[in-house]
Amino acid sequence: MPMAHGDNQLRDLCLDTTTAYDRNFKWYNTAGPLPSFNGDHYVFTGSRASNVYQDALSLKAIEAGKTFALSARISLYIENPSQSDRDEFAIFVTDDTRVFTGDEFGFVIRQKSSTINGYIQSPRIPEFFKEFRLENIPIGVEKTYTLKAIYSEVNNRGVIRFFINDINVFTQDFPIISGEEFYLVISSKKLSPESVDTSGNYMKIFSACMVNLPPQRADNIAQETFSQNGSQYMEQMMLMVLALNSTALIILAIVLLALTRSLRKSST
Repeated sequence: MPMAHGDNQLRDLCLDTTTAYDRNFKWYNTAGPLPSFNGDHYVFTGSRASNVYQDALSLKAIEAGKTFALSARISLYIENPSQSDRDEFAIFVTDDTRVFTGDEFGFVIRQKSSTINGYIQSPRIPEFFKEFRLENIPIGVEKTYTLKAIYSEVNNRGVIRFFINDINVFTQDFPIISGEEFYLVISSKKLSPESVDTSGNYMKIFSACMVNLPPQRADNIAQETFSQNGSQYMEQMMLMVLALNSTALIILAIVLLALTRSLRKSST
């Protein structure tokens, strides 16, 4: 159940997986069935038809604080990669549930590339929409993942850190969103033609939440940003050290050659 704090402001909101079709969510389907409830999880599936949607959209919103997170535990199975990137599963938070053109971030599973991608969307960034490949999904193997996307605001800078199985795999700048209200959305869509069969693909949802967390320290974010770019930095440092060592060896060789010549002349 959602937990309130302060002036009855919700601190978190999670999909209830202990009962069928949580009433805090609106359940949609077009040209197909609703996602199925299997006792402790929901199953969102692909289809043989076209223009098929399965959606769960929270009826309540949470006002984002300076540290605001989306988290989910899911299992993915891709039996047959689609021929279209328009066939996808997704878990995300959004401040616009009508035309979906506002601030958003979360995860999208592409059934064509068989990948877990992170994405951000905002009318306040030049590209409006950015997507990043985070993890490859093995074909024909069901695999469980813990996904987290954590927004943090420190020193008037917003960043989102994407985690897979508690490993920070990507960090991206994002506009300031504290004070905005966000909804949680879980979705499956199959838009490719009927000749494309994705009915064997599915996403199991064991948990899905959005929650406000304690504020993050600036040095924590700086450390995680360093960790992400650390390998590139270390490579550059190693190249510099190698270049300096090479220069020192050349100078040493020149000095030794000069000394050798000097000793030969003295001997003569």
